This record gives sequence, C-alpha cells and structure tokens, in this order.
Amino acid sequence: MKIQASNLGKAEIEQALISPTAVFDLPSEVVEATTLTQVQKIEILKRWELDARALSRATEENMPGGEPPLLDEVNAALAVVDPEGKSLEEFDKAPTKL
Repeated sequence: MKIQASNLGKAEIEQALISPTAVFDLPSEVVEATTLTQVQKIEILKRWELDARALSRATEENMPGGEPPLLDEVNAALAVVDPEGKSLEEFDKAPTKL
C-alpha cells in the first residue's frame, strides 16, 4: 500500500477518487480503509473498474501498457463493500468509456 489505509487524509481521498492506483496497490486495500465511507469506497472501486476496463480494451487492441488491470479483484472488492449491489444503481448510469 502506498499509504496506510487508516491515515488517509482529504488530499489522499480526493486523489483516490481520480486515480485509485495512485493511492492504493490493491482493491482490497480500499475495502480495508477505515477512513472511507461506503459511498467513497464504491466510487473509488468504480473508478478503478473503469480504468481496468479501459486497460483491458487497450491490451485487446494490441496497445499494452502499465500494470495488469486487476478487474477480478476490483469486482471482488465491490462485492464485499456492497454485496447486494444496491448502492451501484446510480453508478451503472455512468459511461463505460472515458
């Protein structure tokens, strides 16, 4: 982890909402972050999911680059944070392409 989950300040939370991998090494660290609300965790993990899907698409189009997308890990973390997926309804309306 790049920063202790219990030591997340406002700046780190804002950065995680923009670029989760700048703050966290693994999606499970988002789940364990005690300073984040459930909504913040979902927002961060959904951003991570969008980034992972974009990276997967780029790799499929022979444009590899960067870290592996960790899409399975992101989905597992989302299942822990919101097992019934009820909080994700508003996020499902977001565009899937950047």
